[in-house]
Amino acid sequence: MFLRQIISVATLAAASLVSVAAANAKVFYVAQNASRSNAGGTSCGDALSAAWFSNSSSWGTASHQISAGTTVYLCGVFKGSPGEELLTVHGSGSAGSPITIKFLTGAVLTAPYWSGNGAIHMDGVSDIVVDGGANGIIENTSNGTGRAYHQNSVAVHAAGCNGCTVQNLTIQNLYVRTSSSDLAPTHSINCVYWHLADDLTVNHITCQDASWAIAGDGSNFTLENSNIYHVDHGLASGAVGTGSNYSIHNNHFHDFANWDSPNNAYHHDGVHIWGQNGGRVSGGAIYSNTFDGDFGVNVTAHIFLQDSVSHVAVYNNVFYTPSMRVNHALWFAAASTSLPGGSPTGNSAYNNSINAGSHRAGTALFVQSQFSFTAVNNILAGGQSNITIQGGGTRSSTGINNNVYRDLFAEFGDTNTFGFSGGNYYTLAKWQAVCHCDLASKLITGAQTTAFSSVTGPAAPTTAAGATVTSAAAAASDSVNLAVVATPTTKDPDLELLASVGQGNGLNLTDIAVDALAPLALDLSGAARPTAGPWNVGPF
Repeated sequence: MFLRQIISVATLAAASLVSVAAANAKVFYVAQNASRSNAGGTSCGDALSAAWFSNSSSWGTASHQISAGTTVYLCGVFKGSPGEELLTVHGSGSAGSPITIKFLTGAVLTAPYWSGNGAIHMDGVSDIVVDGGANGIIENTSNGTGRAYHQNSVAVHAAGCNGCTVQNLTIQNLYVRTSSSDLAPTHSINCVYWHLADDLTVNHITCQDASWAIAGDGSNFTLENSNIYHVDHGLASGAVGTGSNYSIHNNHFHDFANWDSPNNAYHHDGVHIWGQNGGRVSGGAIYSNTFDGDFGVNVTAHIFLQDSVSHVAVYNNVFYTPSMRVNHALWFAAASTSLPGGSPTGNSAYNNSINAGSHRAGTALFVQSQFSFTAVNNILAGGQSNITIQGGGTRSSTGINNNVYRDLFAEFGDTNTFGFSGGNYYTLAKWQAVCHCDLASKLITGAQTTAFSSVTGPAAPTTAAGATVTSAAAAASDSVNLAVVATPTTKDPDLELLASVGQGNGLNLTDIAVDALAPLALDLSGAARPTAGPWNVGPF
């Protein structure tokens, strides 16, 4: 009883401290044209200036300084000058008591172009939350093709910002590229940039018209619930040293074609993670994302995991590629089986649904120099090949199995339905014999192909004026596709037929649906998969 009383007193004391901290949390209001610089800040009508926020003397533990637990509300429209760094963070929050920069309704940071160091600069600090609230916006107005400026620009610059969060923001028009011959942009036009920053989260943002939308490196990075389009790369992350535990889920990546160029200056990827020059990435999950719209001529892959990237699980994603485009939709790539950062090991693909577009090139699932690789319960429908394994490596004990493949030979006369170690095969029996895999998988027969129809995405790229642009024309002229898929594509007749064949033919993966793979226990609609008996093939 005495111990219980001690615990109760300790619990009440802790709760009391939390209540006192909450009661004492400081709140300031900041507006562009505020007249106050060292007093006030109690409302938007009594706001402090942006210059006050960015002055290092405004940061500290005194009553009128920003410190852990403080919320700074942004009021109204902030109009920056070209290349300005508007808000500079000079101090850190703490775990459980972050410093929050909160956009009030209607708050906008707008400039001809913001600095390459960020409209909001929060380098070398920790536990900062940038929250766009209901409709916060950071934007450029004059940076892009045919516009006054062609500059690097970053919305939120968070190098070394550990435990930081960027959420609920629309970041737009950082560089509006409308011509394939415009080669002025570099990779340093980012909605969020981070470097050597751990535990950084980007949640529920819209990022449009940038080069590398979300770019940087660190461990325990999360990108979730976001809408990313009209960019060259959605996520670009190359490890410096070792990065680990990436979580990329429930995002919509689409419509990258406006970054096409005649010389492939910008090779587009939805998600590009790499370990090169001794760097390595170990651990992560990429799940429940949609990749659709027109990714353009210069696309490398929807998901491109390159070189020393290991123990990353890719699951419950859907990939829709227009019929006139080609790519390796999901590419586990390695230059060789021996790399400075270590061989890629333990990567996996579960319950994805992939339509890789045109059958003149490309692969739904491309596996290159991978060790202990697993691919189970996937729907794979061309390109020119459903699955290709090259460069050596090994498969896990589970291996490659319980997949559903499209019969590309029956439909298109394509003899490259399966690729293995330099050979091409178009019958399931020959594929099974050479790969020693897929004994429980299915190949849609020729009799079933009459049910196939074209993809329910955009059938051909269109310009803003609505004229059709062929792949060759897009590469040879200034025309780029500015069309946008407003919402994630939900229907593809090709994939729906394959999914119907896969019903009840999947492997039950309940035993591995823990930790980073825990969401695998649910299908893409959120329904629980059975704990016993077969699963369906694909994400539903």
